[in-house]
Amino acid sequence: MKILLSIPEHTKTIPMGRFVEKALQQLGHEVYVFNYERDNQVERLREKISYKSFLAYKNNQVLALVNTVKPDLFFTIYGNNHDAGTIEKIKQKGILTACWWLNDPFDLAYKHIPAHLYDYFFSNSRGTQAVYKHYQVKNAYYLPVGIDPSVHQPQPGVKKEYDIVFAGDWHPIREKVITELSQHFSITMAGPWKRKIAKDSPLRSSFVNQRFFTPAAMAELFNKAHIVFNLHTWYGRWPYGVNPRLFEASGCGAFQISDNKEEIKDLYLPGKEIILYDRVEEIPELFTYYLKHPAEGEAIAAQALKRTLQSHTYVHRMQEMLDIIS
Repeated sequence: MKILLSIPEHTKTIPMGRFVEKALQQLGHEVYVFNYERDNQVERLREKISYKSFLAYKNNQVLALVNTVKPDLFFTIYGNNHDAGTIEKIKQKGILTACWWLNDPFDLAYKHIPAHLYDYFFSNSRGTQAVYKHYQVKNAYYLPVGIDPSVHQPQPGVKKEYDIVFAGDWHPIREKVITELSQHFSITMAGPWKRKIAKDSPLRSSFVNQRFFTPAAMAELFNKAHIVFNLHTWYGRWPYGVNPRLFEASGCGAFQISDNKEEIKDLYLPGKEIILYDRVEEIPELFTYYLKHPAEGEAIAAQALKRTLQSHTYVHRMQEMLDIIS
């Protein structure tokens, strides 16, 4: 199949676009990529003058590439940059269209993009499928992310330097919970929190990196952790939807403790491949136990790694998507 893949420029901590490109190529497909990065100073100036005209300019480039490539499938990640007119023009050429939205459940796609126009629409939350159907989104499917085994992998010989590691973007609930936990546990952190937390925040000394980190840097950090702590930003608001860390930590062979989401039980076996908590009050006991019993955590991590490689790579995800489309 000939596929035109459109990737966004803004997903700095989750650059799955290139992972998707690689996975599709590994499956034997011919892939052309349109990247919304600003390619030169002229484009940056055009964006500053008028963002609306800049997007129109970029969408004209997309349409020109469509005419040149003549793909069987136009596939966009997020699709924030594509207006309704662009999608309609692509569809008029008899080309199938698909979108993979990855901000559910906290930021639903129909608020930002013409999700109802795509022939196939995928999101990272099973719990939001009914919402999309209500808004006339056709062929809405649940499709979580995964890992690239060449990046998210165990690193033999790397020493376990840190008790507990957290990597991810800032959110008020994350700051509150981790601040409380850091009073009793050593938590090492990475993520763009510098402008979000107070100058005298006790968390500042916990960071090894307060900027956006690369997938490789994150993988190295996870390999150095006895425990990788996962807390979805929508904890306490929605019981469904899974984030990329769920898979990435497990792909690195790391032992993970995460808040529970409805989809997880079908992805990993609770208690055998991952440890879950329903309430933050449960976390201190879990941290204490597994820091004292590292062998148990390592056994769980080994099972999670096996499951991830068997079922949760980007190759698996792209095959699932294409099976649905075909």
